[in-house]
Amino acid sequence: MSAHKWAILLLVSLLVLTSVCAVASAQSTQGTVKINSPSKNGKAGPTEPVSGKAQLSKGYSLWIVPYDPTAGIYYPQAPPLTVRSDATWSTRLSVGSTFGVGKAFQIYAVVANPSASSALSADAAQRTGIAKLPSGAQAVDAVTVTRVAANVAGSASATPSPTALPTTSATTSSVTAEANPSTTNVVQVSAAAKSQNPLPGFEALYGLGALGAIFVALYWTRQRRGG
Repeated sequence: MSAHKWAILLLVSLLVLTSVCAVASAQSTQGTVKINSPSKNGKAGPTEPVSGKAQLSKGYSLWIVPYDPTAGIYYPQAPPLTVRSDATWSTRLSVGSTFGVGKAFQIYAVVANPSASSALSADAAQRTGIAKLPSGAQAVDAVTVTRVAANVAGSASATPSPTALPTTSATTSSVTAEANPSTTNVVQVSAAAKSQNPLPGFEALYGLGALGAIFVALYWTRQRRGG
């Protein structure tokens, strides 16, 4: 293969790798969040501690949003959470009697840009729930839990402590009924969470350099054999 063809092949490979890195970076502009407690398919009481880890991009905030899969309603809990220097966060989920005993619901970790964060603050103040998350807010992790009468976890430090959600006629009627969790939203959130692992900048540069070195080595090896 001529040196000209080798140069073209190297250039195309570098462009492809650069494009892949750019797409991965674009998919993770909001950051990564993981809910550690409560566990998936676990139990949650009326005021249950929720905690996890997060790495947020500059300007984005973290919200914990319970979701009723039966009614299709999100209940934003204000204010947004503070992520500590060790990348951990904690709060106390306050659902009151909104989700009756035996009711399955989902806890979403939502990352929001400034405008979406303002919208979530307004929605939380209304305490009536919303049918969809505002533009600029994305659920990046979720756990499905079943409501029980008493809190499962012990007391834990919570920053902040949100106001309990209101009781509605729709949720009151479901106190004695068990509901199967909706898997659709969990699958969507899991897919979103999996996309939040970009190739870091230094690793991207290292990959480009390594790829270039491989092509150079192959080229010179072929030239020496040809000579």
